[in-house]
Amino acid sequence: MGIWWGILFGLLSCTAYTAAAVAQRRLAVRVRAPLTRRGELTTLVRHPLWWVSLVFNGGRAGFQVAAVSLAPLTVVQPLGVLVLVFGIPWSARLGGRRVSREEWRGAAFTVVALGALLAVTVTGDRGGVLDDTGSIAVGLGTVALLALTAWAADRRRTAAWRSYLLAGAAGVAFGVSSATVKTAVSVIGETGAVGLLHSSVAATAVIAVFGLLLAQAAYQGMDIGAPLGITTIANPVAAAIVGVAFMDEAYAGDWWGGAVAAVCAVLAAYGIRLLTVPQNGAADKSRHPEPAP
Repeated sequence: MGIWWGILFGLLSCTAYTAAAVAQRRLAVRVRAPLTRRGELTTLVRHPLWWVSLVFNGGRAGFQVAAVSLAPLTVVQPLGVLVLVFGIPWSARLGGRRVSREEWRGAAFTVVALGALLAVTVTGDRGGVLDDTGSIAVGLGTVALLALTAWAADRRRTAAWRSYLLAGAAGVAFGVSSATVKTAVSVIGETGAVGLLHSSVAATAVIAVFGLLLAQAAYQGMDIGAPLGITTIANPVAAAIVGVAFMDEAYAGDWWGGAVAAVCAVLAAYGIRLLTVPQNGAADKSRHPEPAP
């Protein structure tokens, strides 16, 4: 029964994350310069939409903690595909336009590809937590990867590639933080307040903040579809890798799983391409930034 409660909390987390993503996209309309530049973070934190997005992200995190404490990562993380289904029409509505046929097709390709990919990773409700060594290795390795990706993104000349890199890094941050927070909840439950000193707690805080900033930066100069799609894919893939490699979760792949993953990667890439370039005059009005209040 616990696993079904985990799924319910996962759905609530997905809903809160959708609201946060839409708020972050609307904020990106008003803050024009890439957030990888110095000084732009000050502009960010002064805007009310940033704090709105933090409230929704806080709700997402709370529901996610409840979800991963009741169900394995390989069960909870696939629910993230619903963010695309909810987020794209919601953002388009706020932008004063209809979702284009290409965007619906792109979302469909991405959701189907991710669903098929994750189907080969879920074998049951088995799963554990990170040990001390694993918490440190995953935490430090992830922070280094995120910092390197942000550095590389800042050197891209096109907004699209900068967004792709930042969105992928944000997805990795969210996926890994799901693993570290699951460990933190378990440790605190066993040891009480002493568990707050565990490395997984510090790793969760640092990685989660990194993820928020990277996700916000990924929406600069882009419609919501492509960065949200990339984040949605990278999130469960990163969580599954950590779960299988460090937390004794199961992978049903084998050689046929690799073939499925390759096909899914192509379908997802095509879907994200459709999300990147809305056609038939469906460009989001939010591409033309409004002056900051």
